[in-house]
Amino acid sequence: MEPVPSLYRLIRLCRLFLPLAIVLVVVVFELSLEPYQGQPLAFWLRMGFYGLVGPLVTWMTLEWIAQQVQERERVQQALEVANQRLRAIGSILKQASTADNLEQALASVAQEVAGALGMEVALTLEGVRATSPGFKVGLGQIHEVPLPHLKGKLEVSLLRPLSSEEQSFLEVLAAEVAGALESVRARSRDLLTLYEVDQALRAEANLGRLLERLMDRILAWAGASGGGVLLLDEENFLQPQVLRDLELPPHAFMPEQRWKEALEKPVFVRDNLLAVPLREQTPIGLLLVQGQAENLRQRLPFLRFLAAQVTLAVRNAQAYLRAEELALTEERNRIAREIHDGIAQALAFMALKLDLSERLLLTNPERAKEELRQVKETLRSQIREVRHSIFALRPIDLERYGFLESVRRYATAFAEQAGFRVRLSLPEKIELSQASELVFFRVLQEALTNAAKHGRPGLVQVKLTPLGERGGLLEISDNGKGFRADASAVAMGGFGLTQMRERVEARGGRLEVESAEGKGTTIRAELPF
Repeated sequence: MEPVPSLYRLIRLCRLFLPLAIVLVVVVFELSLEPYQGQPLAFWLRMGFYGLVGPLVTWMTLEWIAQQVQERERVQQALEVANQRLRAIGSILKQASTADNLEQALASVAQEVAGALGMEVALTLEGVRATSPGFKVGLGQIHEVPLPHLKGKLEVSLLRPLSSEEQSFLEVLAAEVAGALESVRARSRDLLTLYEVDQALRAEANLGRLLERLMDRILAWAGASGGGVLLLDEENFLQPQVLRDLELPPHAFMPEQRWKEALEKPVFVRDNLLAVPLREQTPIGLLLVQGQAENLRQRLPFLRFLAAQVTLAVRNAQAYLRAEELALTEERNRIAREIHDGIAQALAFMALKLDLSERLLLTNPERAKEELRQVKETLRSQIREVRHSIFALRPIDLERYGFLESVRRYATAFAEQAGFRVRLSLPEKIELSQASELVFFRVLQEALTNAAKHGRPGLVQVKLTPLGERGGLLEISDNGKGFRADASAVAMGGFGLTQMRERVEARGGRLEVESAEGKGTTIRAELPF
């Protein structure tokens, strides 16, 4: 488009040259009348020239100015329309960028498009439809424009035919709407993937199953054809943990060349195979994603974020495994102490009593019977203790019965075996991760064991309360002997208050113990999801 000259400059040029041109024309005209001086013809020629040419020149000058002003107004109006359309497109992009979901984005964009066009519109994308308030099917002609690269369309209710300029703007507007909605879809996919990854982190403590679930979500989000997770072992070899449709050896290998470089920054170790480092202060492994290289480059920022989530998951799972190993070691030590302090000493006591009874059998039969009675009572007591220990050590199949049913079965069976009543208050449903379920179950086991062993209650109440997103609260109360607060670690026995609290706090929860002599004991454990 050629630049339009300034109207001000044109008028200034006319102001300079038009007077000179008029003077020149007048001089030439007067000179041409010299032969007719004094004749009537000269008079009438002057009247005709000055009466007609002057107004004609004035009219032509003003007409030219009017045309120039009209052209400027047309350009100004077109510029204002273009600015309005640009503002409308900017508002559409802003509304789409601030929408929380696709439905909200369609509704807000439909309102903006209707305002920009001055017509009622409807937007449809992936089965979701949004209309401006006045849009009605059958009211006027419906003009449809497909949304480029999307399975959707923009419908406009026409009250008059569209001009070619309006048709062109409508196509441009449809392209901008499609781009804005595609951004909303991509953002929704990212948020959904992040939510699913977070749910997987919360719901699974087993490292292998956790990585499998994370890999499913990452590959689905990236549209990848394959992927995997490799972790560094103690000798700094890359050990495959999860492999999906990748041509990689199933055994550990030393990272060299590009593999070694990938431990520091994202690198394509092969054509279309991107390796993203899993690292905190030091690398712990690699996240592998296989797909179109350009697609993976565009998704790299979010892939790095997902790799950080995988790193956190691996660290948490490894810490949980170490905590479990420590708990097993402590449990073995506890059993050894109980055998030494309980059963072993009881057996030694019974052996001494039997020896004494044997010596008194002939000389003092009554005393011998009394000693044998004590042996029998001690033996029965130890049999109960052994049964308690065996019951507490039985494997738990939470996956088979579910957490709530397992709690119900265990508490009922334990109460029958220990000789006290149990009152259960359990919800119909509670949302907890497997790790939190297991910790709650261990607290229940230890609390019931300690109550039977030390409290001698007649009634134990078990209450589990869902706390929504905060997790759950387990409360175990008994009407047993209780204990002094300063003697809690000894009185609780076995697992011990300190170890029980450490296990709960390792899951981000808290443990409270209330007890008084002769008033029973209450244990409250609160755990997050």
